[in-house]
Amino acid sequence: MHNIKIVTDSAAHLSPNDINHYHITVMNSPILINGKVFGYVNKISSEKFMQMFDDDGRAPIIGEISVEALTHTYDELGADGSQILSIHLSDTLSNTYKNAKSAATKSTSQVTVINSRVTAAGLAYQVMTAAEAIAKGQRMIDVLASMEQVRDKTKIFFSAPNNSQLVNRRVIGKIRGTIEKRLNVSYVIEFKNNDFSFVTRSRQDELVNQFWHDQLTIMHHEPIVQLSILHSGNPDRANFLYQMLSKEFPFVPISKIPTNPEMACFIGNEATGVTYLLG
Repeated sequence: MHNIKIVTDSAAHLSPNDINHYHITVMNSPILINGKVFGYVNKISSEKFMQMFDDDGRAPIIGEISVEALTHTYDELGADGSQILSIHLSDTLSNTYKNAKSAATKSTSQVTVINSRVTAAGLAYQVMTAAEAIAKGQRMIDVLASMEQVRDKTKIFFSAPNNSQLVNRRVIGKIRGTIEKRLNVSYVIEFKNNDFSFVTRSRQDELVNQFWHDQLTIMHHEPIVQLSILHSGNPDRANFLYQMLSKEFPFVPISKIPTNPEMACFIGNEATGVTYLLG
């Protein structure tokens, strides 16, 4: 049986220990400002990246990983006969999946490319599921089946108090975005079926809090096995959610971390996300 090696992109929220233990190859996305490379995602802290949104109104963009870089990586990893499993952020958020598909056709290695169809924390769930299955010696077909089950059991919500990046990335139309920005509208958004879906739009922060209260009631009837809380900028709401969820689900592993640049470019500053996995 050939070995299976995992490739993913820097959007995945993976710990250094997991990356090293499972020998996961993480491709590093470039950060662009005004079309020029400023740096790379894995070389800058989340806090420093968020500060870039305030510099003279510039909005950084995360560039895609090139076909050439992916092809080279696949060729190197597969030189010993290993199969490659390349798992990437939703193609709604990034073109890297598309480039990976192209690179797979050019590579001399046997490459299977997966569109995770989820955001950053959900991507990590799928990558870790694959890594653990491979460590147990499972075949590629079984690894893919396990990943698909995890994808279908992943729930993703986030709240955003401003819409600048949502407008910049065309999640919200420019005219509507201008009006709602003047009205100080906040948003609760679900990422479902590989796309954004607005749950609540409101000028009143109380309605956003009401959403989380109602969602908590729903979550109590769901078999949750893992929770991830992500934030961009001010962590106050993330801290509040962490304390609340820790009390409500004391036996569920909960992580609270700054969101990565890939997601920050969509949800903007001061946003909070909750991703959880059902058993």
